[in-house]
Amino acid sequence: MKNKYKNLISILFLLLFCNCNEDVAIPKLECTQPDLKVNRTVEDVLKTATITATKYVYDDVIEAYVVSSDESGNFFKTLYLQTLATENKPAIGFSISVDATNTYIDYRIGNKVYIKLKDQFTDLFYGGMRIGSLYEGNSGAASVGRISQNDYKSVLNASCTLLDEDKLVNSISIEESLDDNKLNTLIELSNVQFTEATNGRHYFEEANNVGGSTNWHLRDKSGNQIIFRTSSFADFSTHLVPEGSGKVRGILTKYGSDYQLMVRSEKDVVMDGKSSVPFFTEDFQTVSNNVNFALPGWSNIVEKASKLWRTMVSAGNGYAEFNTTSTTAAENIAWLISPKINLTGYKNTVFSFRSAQHDLKVDSPLNKLEVYISTNFDGSNVTKATWIKLDAKVPSLSTPTREFISSGGIDLSAYSGNINIAFKYIGSGKDKTLNGAFMVDDVKMFGEK
Repeated sequence: MKNKYKNLISILFLLLFCNCNEDVAIPKLECTQPDLKVNRTVEDVLKTATITATKYVYDDVIEAYVVSSDESGNFFKTLYLQTLATENKPAIGFSISVDATNTYIDYRIGNKVYIKLKDQFTDLFYGGMRIGSLYEGNSGAASVGRISQNDYKSVLNASCTLLDEDKLVNSISIEESLDDNKLNTLIELSNVQFTEATNGRHYFEEANNVGGSTNWHLRDKSGNQIIFRTSSFADFSTHLVPEGSGKVRGILTKYGSDYQLMVRSEKDVVMDGKSSVPFFTEDFQTVSNNVNFALPGWSNIVEKASKLWRTMVSAGNGYAEFNTTSTTAAENIAWLISPKINLTGYKNTVFSFRSAQHDLKVDSPLNKLEVYISTNFDGSNVTKATWIKLDAKVPSLSTPTREFISSGGIDLSAYSGNINIAFKYIGSGKDKTLNGAFMVDDVKMFGEK
């Protein structure tokens, strides 16, 4: 009997430990490459899409790469796919809604997917293309909706090709992201941070519930902003919004006129830098319409002729404007100069503003808006001060009339102490080809404390 027990123990010992020094093979996921031939491009399909849901009747196949994921719960029953950008063609994105969850298992980020278009519908939703089944609401209006649970895998055919998402992401600025051509694509914003309203707040909060999600804002050092949207079902929804500045990667979407960034997971938010804070802002919302500019601390000075800067209000928005169309002087030169701004205690200071034009006839050095900085302006004598011209983006004849554009972030880290910012206009009233108007708004200074 003892020998039987000894033999049994020996067998168990061998079974447990005989392979302890050998590697255990990890089973590999099997992949079957779809036998499909691509005969159309996403660009071709986009050209035919309209705001009306339209049935696709041809037996065509397109290919695109998955850039979204519902694994963390911030996306629900919608996949976002895009083409691979080339040197000559930017990526084109679109969305496909399916009546299924956990789609990240079959459609991983970077996965090339073949889409069979026959009998599907396309439309444009706030500028972005959708592909899917026909949906008719209670009102009878038709739109593109979800592909059924039974059908979506026959429409969306995942390939065995998996591309690194770094080859798909587009690193751009907030200003560049506000563009319908980039909708439904994977973008990354650098040198951004959450606005001060998020301090001590969670990604999702019931008090800020907008359709089951919370909208916060990301801001860059030029003051440009974009909505950051988090679903109540995201697995990070109860986490605190991080402080600091850094990079945020996600899918660019749009609802109405609002551009929104949606991350796939909390890993898409990397805040490893210091926050910058606005320490000087002027949005001109307290001004009166069509009167000479007169705000406390500001200087409105004529160098040539007699025309002054004026304040204007249009559609509830106040701004400063210099307009030579009503003057007859051969040359007008006028300065709009900020109050003294103390940079002490701030690092990596960045200055920005927005500007627009109307009634320009030509782009000319005799009809232009320039921006300057001074450290010795005495508050009245503009010609005795030393002025350094700043490299700012300002409107030109090609800029759509009355459309405000950002100056871009202007680096003032080389300056300290008190400074003044000046907007200088040069133009003619007598020479009608050299007249027109420039508008200035949203003057801001940001710095790290």
